Amino acid sequence: MAITDPRRGDMVAAMGEATALESVLENIRFLAGLKTSPDARPPVKYVQNERHLYVMQRYRETHDFNHVLLEMPTHMLGEVTVKYFEGIQFGLPMCITAGIFGAARLRTKHRHQFLTRNLPWIVEQAQRARFFLAVDWENHWEETIPELQERLGVTALK
Repeated sequence: MAITDPRRGDMVAAMGEATALESVLENIRFLAGLKTSPDARPPVKYVQNERHLYVMQRYRETHDFNHVLLEMPTHMLGEVTVKYFEGIQFGLPMCITAGIFGAARLRTKHRHQFLTRNLPWIVEQAQRARFFLAVDWENHWEETIPELQERLGVTALK
């Protein structure tokens, strides 16, 4: 039915789930748990330079993959941790600013956890991992999350 009538989103989804590899389903389940998807990001509007526009759009589209590979949820502590990773790796002012001001907004318990566990770990990950903006995520759907973490030089927070 999905092939003959692609407007039937339910059938397209069913076909995708029935034919997908386990690693793709693992990524989809993780993103569903975050209640987001890569194409949920709005297009970049306020950048004139085409090269910068591409980089910013790519950043927006792949931000959720950073959460997946770093195994960070989308609550405040997880978001701040990912922003620090992106700030160190990408050097984007908005990531650096969001990391600093986001960390300042953390409550006492999470601020302590961030400073003692997450920050030292994320600095190490950002410095030794492959540059995430250059990853062609589209060519890695068949890999499991642990395989991709190993390939990119990422170790999960323990």
